[in-house]
Amino acid sequence: MNYSVDILAVDDERINLKLIQGILRDEDINLVMAQSGEEALELIEGNDFAVALFDVMMPGMDGFELAEKFRSMEQTYNIPLIFITAISKEQRHVFRGYELGAVDYLFKPVEPEILRGKVHTFAELHRNKRTLEETTRRLEKTIEELESSRLALQDSEQRYRMVADYNYDWESWIDTDGSPIYVSPACERISGYPPDKFLENPDFVERIIHRDDLLAWHNYMSDKTSGEEQAIDFRINHRDARVRWVSLIKHTIENENGAPLGIRTNIRDVTSRKQMEQQLKHSSLHDPLTGLPNRALFLDRVNRALDRAVGQEKVFGLLFINLDRFQAINDHYGHSVGDKVLVNVSVRLRERIRPTDTLARFGGDEFVILFEQIDRKDDARSLVKDIKECFSQPFVIDGIDFPITASFGFEAARSSLLNKDELVHNAQLAMYKAKEKGKNRYAEYSPKMREGIVNVIAVESDLKRALKEKEFEAFFQPIVNLADGSLYGFEALARWVHPERGLVNPGEFIPVAEETGLIVELGRQILEDACSTLSHWRSTHQGAESLTMAVNISAKQFAEATLVAEVESILDRSGLPPGNLKLEITETVVMGDAMESTNRLNLLKSLGLMLSIDDFGTGYSSMSYLQKFPMDQLKIDLSFVRRMEKSPENIEIIRAIVNMAHSLRLRVVAEGIETERQRDLLYSLQCDYGQGYLYAKPLPRAEAELLLEKLK
Repeated sequence: MNYSVDILAVDDERINLKLIQGILRDEDINLVMAQSGEEALELIEGNDFAVALFDVMMPGMDGFELAEKFRSMEQTYNIPLIFITAISKEQRHVFRGYELGAVDYLFKPVEPEILRGKVHTFAELHRNKRTLEETTRRLEKTIEELESSRLALQDSEQRYRMVADYNYDWESWIDTDGSPIYVSPACERISGYPPDKFLENPDFVERIIHRDDLLAWHNYMSDKTSGEEQAIDFRINHRDARVRWVSLIKHTIENENGAPLGIRTNIRDVTSRKQMEQQLKHSSLHDPLTGLPNRALFLDRVNRALDRAVGQEKVFGLLFINLDRFQAINDHYGHSVGDKVLVNVSVRLRERIRPTDTLARFGGDEFVILFEQIDRKDDARSLVKDIKECFSQPFVIDGIDFPITASFGFEAARSSLLNKDELVHNAQLAMYKAKEKGKNRYAEYSPKMREGIVNVIAVESDLKRALKEKEFEAFFQPIVNLADGSLYGFEALARWVHPERGLVNPGEFIPVAEETGLIVELGRQILEDACSTLSHWRSTHQGAESLTMAVNISAKQFAEATLVAEVESILDRSGLPPGNLKLEITETVVMGDAMESTNRLNLLKSLGLMLSIDDFGTGYSSMSYLQKFPMDQLKIDLSFVRRMEKSPENIEIIRAIVNMAHSLRLRVVAEGIETERQRDLLYSLQCDYGQGYLYAKPLPRAEAELLLEKLK
């Protein structure tokens, strides 16, 4: 019969205790929590702990000192101690923990399955131990029964020690001559082979490593500078013939005199993590609605096609397709019907293209097709006519006929006479001309089409004037806590209040600002406006003290060497505490140069502010780099939120992102929430915060302040 067992958890961070509580949620476990060593010592009386989980770095009495006190007291001497810490994995820290009697040493972020397995094992042993002690007391009347209980207790303690030596990961100790001294039983769970296989044949591990990864493994193991904090991921062939991904990290072992004793290796099964990375990579290169390649993948394929065609003198053609009056469908029938139209259009287009062609969705109602390996332009024009023909019949959606038309822009040239940007831009200009001529038609690019195109220089000049005249304002969109709907903070968004045109669509000026570099000054002005606004609200509105202000940092801003100094200066002038400011940097920006990004992010983090990865899922982040970035939050791109109600696969992508973020101790924000159903789904997936039109659109300062008044 199972009964509740007391487990002690000590950590000065309450959120860490809550995470442990969530992992160990079980009707047979009573988690007793303390936020200091002193508080933990006061809890000893009246509790019978099966195991104690200590954080190492705590103010006042740290974990090591607390362990010494536990080992010095009779009532706590035999309690198994497990250290859960984020400090350095250097052996001197680990050995100190084991010298104090620890049975294990786990590093943050700890994997829930490992912690749950270890704690449940000790809890079960604790139950067995207490059961045997009760049996002993009942059988004290006779020497034979007492001896029997003593032997049973001895056997339980022996099993207790055996479990204490067990580790969930595959641990090995390799002697200086390369022969294995110890291989843990976990190797069989990970590889399918028992420890004897590796102990009897030192080369056996090489036989199960995937041949494409063997050289990298050899280089890692022979490199004396690798290890400690640097791991290697590689594949192994499991005994059941499946390929598994594992992560290996090695540690040099020395005696107290510094003489080498070999190396210790730790191997962990990371197959699930690798599968999630592949899923996220696919999502970052494909449109979530239609499954077609997105802009990034399409442009990559154009580049590859250009490389393949060098010297062949083949014709390249690109067809830019924009649906006519598609917004009217969304406005009249709703976005769900509009999405179905887009899916049906993609199906028809896919049926019309050749196997060698590439169809992609650029976003919204725009599709592009790349034709390659064509001998003559007339052949390309025939293909375009065939594509246009697929719009001759209406699309039937939910029993309703939709006579969809489209405008087509086409550019064709020899591969040696163009590049991908020219090809796409020319086809897009031709599409605009087809729109101007009345839609539902086809236009082929000619140089004359560039006449009348918006003069970027004139726009740049107007932008410079607007920046000088301070015409840009920060609009504020609220961010709420999904658990209770309370206001968590705001995101500041740039808006141009033009003296003649009024409010200018950001889509008109942001691209030009990015292209011309004016985005740096624009971003600085918005950051200063946002910080000053929140600082004012904090001093005038009750309850605003804990609000956060999120501000986007563009790629060009992030690359500026003066960024950190400018942020620090703005915080000083505004009087806003750094902890209330959150800078959002897009995933593609931080992954452009991961090493340089890590340095820049660490400098920003040293100011005391929060950092967030914006538009997560639109790029491809390596999990190993995400662990190195000093991030606090992660924002799920709105494209995933909009698609989540369409299929279980989209929900599982968000679930994977949330779980991965929480395992890295990151809070998750979802943007683009428009319906209560989306909000409820995100809350059920344990997403922390949300923003979108369900709560409010971006508000000018006065309207945002009214929102604060209502909450007050």
